Amino acid sequence: MSDCLKIGDYLLDGDQIISALVRYKLLETMVGQILLDEAIKDVPLSKQELFYTLFGTTEAPIPDDFEGFIQQWCQLKGVTLDYFKSVVLRELQVQKFKQLRFANQVESEFLHIKSELDQVEYSLIQLTHLPRAQELYFQLRDDGADFVQLAQQYSLGSERLTGGLVGPVPLSTLPIEVATLFRSEQVGTVYGPIPVADGFWVVRLEQFTAARLTEATRADLMNRLYNQWLQTQIKAMTETPGTIAVLSNAVSSSAVPSNAVPSNAVPSNAVGRLPVAAK
Repeated sequence: MSDCLKIGDYLLDGDQIISALVRYKLLETMVGQILLDEAIKDVPLSKQELFYTLFGTTEAPIPDDFEGFIQQWCQLKGVTLDYFKSVVLRELQVQKFKQLRFANQVESEFLHIKSELDQVEYSLIQLTHLPRAQELYFQLRDDGADFVQLAQQYSLGSERLTGGLVGPVPLSTLPIEVATLFRSEQVGTVYGPIPVADGFWVVRLEQFTAARLTEATRADLMNRLYNQWLQTQIKAMTETPGTIAVLSNAVSSSAVPSNAVPSNAVPSNAVGRLPVAAK
C-alpha cells in the first residue's frame, strides 16, 4: 500500500496530492522552493554565523560542544533535530543567500523606486459640484477658512469624519494629478479644484516625508528583489514545455528528463545539502 498524507479526516494519496497542489494554487510555490534549493545548495553557514543567529548576540563565546548547544536549542524551542536540520538551517541559508545575492542592489533599487516610498499627510474635501469646489477653494486660499469645518460640512468621503485629514500614506497611492502637485513639497499650500474620477478634490499638503534608506527599508527592498528574482525563476520553469509533468509510476527513472526536478532538490538527508563550515 502506498503512503498517504493525513490531514484531519482526509487521506490523500499521490494523485490526490498532485491534484490538491494544482487546485489550491500551490504548485508554483513548490516549484519555487525546489528551485531555491538548487540556488542555495552551495551557500555555507559557519558555526559562528549559526551560533550568533540562534543565540541572538555576538558577545558570548562559541561553545566547545557545538552539537550539544544545537540539541539544547532544539529542546528549548520544542523542535526535533531533524526539523532543525531540514527547516531551520535551510531558512538561515535562504537569508544568507538574500544577502549575498541582493544586498549590493538595494541602494540602486531604492533610488529607482524612492518616489513610491515617499509619504504625505494631507487634508481633503471631495465634491461632485464644480462651482461649490471652486467656492471652497477660494475660501481656503484667500479667506483663511477653517479646513476642518469645511471638510466636516461638505466633503463626500470618509475623510469628513477626521476633518479632512488623511495619512500618512505613500505618495504613490494618490491619484497622479494630486501626487504631481504634492511632489513640490509646498506644505500648507491649497490646491484645487482637481478633477479626480467623477468628482473634484480640494487638498492641502500638511506634511511631506521623504523616504530614507533605513535598515527596515533596506530589508524590505532586499525581500522585494528576492521575490522578483524567485518569480522570474518560477515563470521560466513553468513556461518551459516538459519541465513539469505528472509521470506514471510505470515510467522508469531513466525516462524522466534530467531537468524535470534538480537531483538535489529534495534530498533524503538535508544535512548533507546544508554545509556548515567549521568556523
